[in-house]
Amino acid sequence: MNPNTDKIRFAQAKVYEHLVKHGKVTSQIAESQPVSESMQSIIIDAIRVAKDDAAVAAAAAAALNMFNLIVLEEGLPVHCAGPQDGWLAYSDYLCVTNPFDSQMVSSATAWARREDIEVHSIAVVSNSYLSQIRAVHGTDSNDQSEAVDDKLALQQVEDLIRLAAQMDASDVHFVPNQSDKVDLQFRIDGILRAQKKIDLPLYETMVRAVLEQRCQVPLHSLDQQDGKFELQLDSNKSINLRVSTLPVSRRSETSSKMVMRLLGNNTKLANLGRLGMSSSNYDKLVRFGNYPSGLIVMTGPTGSGKTTALYAQLINMQNTNPNRNFHTVEDPVEMQQPGMSHTEVTDILTFAKALRALLRQDPDVILVGEMRDEETAELGYKAAMTGHLVLTTLHTNNAHESIGRLERMGIGIDLIVSNTTAFLAQRLVRCLCPHCKVEYRLQDDADRLKKYGQNPAFSRAKGETKVFKAKLGGCIECNATGEKGRHSIIEILEMTADVQVALLNGANPSILRRKQIAEGSFEDLWDDGLRLIAEGVIGFDQLEAQLKPYEVDRVEVNAPLGSGQAIKVAVRPADSRPSTSAQPDLSTL
Repeated sequence: MNPNTDKIRFAQAKVYEHLVKHGKVTSQIAESQPVSESMQSIIIDAIRVAKDDAAVAAAAAAALNMFNLIVLEEGLPVHCAGPQDGWLAYSDYLCVTNPFDSQMVSSATAWARREDIEVHSIAVVSNSYLSQIRAVHGTDSNDQSEAVDDKLALQQVEDLIRLAAQMDASDVHFVPNQSDKVDLQFRIDGILRAQKKIDLPLYETMVRAVLEQRCQVPLHSLDQQDGKFELQLDSNKSINLRVSTLPVSRRSETSSKMVMRLLGNNTKLANLGRLGMSSSNYDKLVRFGNYPSGLIVMTGPTGSGKTTALYAQLINMQNTNPNRNFHTVEDPVEMQQPGMSHTEVTDILTFAKALRALLRQDPDVILVGEMRDEETAELGYKAAMTGHLVLTTLHTNNAHESIGRLERMGIGIDLIVSNTTAFLAQRLVRCLCPHCKVEYRLQDDADRLKKYGQNPAFSRAKGETKVFKAKLGGCIECNATGEKGRHSIIEILEMTADVQVALLNGANPSILRRKQIAEGSFEDLWDDGLRLIAEGVIGFDQLEAQLKPYEVDRVEVNAPLGSGQAIKVAVRPADSRPSTSAQPDLSTL
């Protein structure tokens, strides 16, 4: 337990008290927040909750009885520190973005002393306002040469990245439009949110500065370019960024669209307990992580949270048994976890080449970012066969489809069955805003009652079934959207003895899926999502937007399919089927 917990709790309560007073968060939200991990985390956590760094700066200043810098008076001196520093000197104030961060305050004081700047009091400034001040006062020189322009432009880019990181953005988009402006957008909770417009001349300098000075890549405006760099967010945290530029037409000219992906920005999400899964699914994943060997395969489209979920599994395994050799092979490395080794693949160091080398380094647990080709898949299964626990991802729509995908990559069904622990599929669904969601009776929605009413999520309820939907126009807490945050839904196909026997005897995976759903021996993504609807976390609109129609996998197994074609098992020829002592009756499949 942190010996400063009481101190942290008190300071955090004072900040939220002012946020509630000024309508930036509700009292319910404030009271539900866990105690921050450290004093310096109070500001960071509050910004994630309030989504307003200026309001949090004002609340921190009020809590500490400090001056809050919100406007510069003409004629008073301003001195800006480096672009990675969260402070500046104004008049006789030393203004910091995180007054609870003692290391930041010490570093700022040392900077002022080195620069011979006389200051008498610590004050507070928001990150967003610090960015604006730097844009004007970032250099004392009136020289408008290219070098100075690049420095100012780079400072602005880095300040925007810091703001995006505080708002939990996964990507930053710079999109040239058909005027002389560039649209700045942050992807937050899977949705692009407009931030502001940037003048085109400044933006073009930003692109050049990012590529040439940060990514060390010469600018070629008529070609796509990729790069990466690391940025220090504050004294305690840095993130990696993956940069991509692509030429786009703008009237009769060409400009570069630039997208930056923030990697490892919010590692707190990589926690099994915070994924919100059902207790039975949680217990399964914990049990899988205790196995000495085997393959755990996570499937889903891009952006469905596969890597975050697998890292949550890895970290839980590491906490349970740290005396193991953990190694990840990724493109790119998305999180850097203490006690683990990470390898990033390249055009030269492919997944297969890296995995082959890794098997000679005595690993215990391996994360392979993606099984992209036959060679990588073969090596992954070889690792599982030889006593390693392997976690990896595939791009398929559901857990059962992964079996066919691996077979098409050349992995035999006997190898799949005997070495796979489980196939998992996941989606991220937008949550209803807990402050403005609207309650109604499922019985008042006749179509959905007919479609979903017999699902166990609702059929076990007695009397009226209460569900929720997004409020039209939302509220201040959800930026008038009616939705706030995202929640994972998951399905797990465990390779149990019954599933192994059925697959070894030629059962078609898609028909096996339908039979398991009909029997209630397998809970699919719909089952998990409807559970969250019953709990009031998400609504029908949010779930239906993510999944194929509910009826697709709920056609009666022995019923005709549309034109009178019955569902039948695709059984492999007897000579290609592995021998097994158990020969169950598959006539019902």
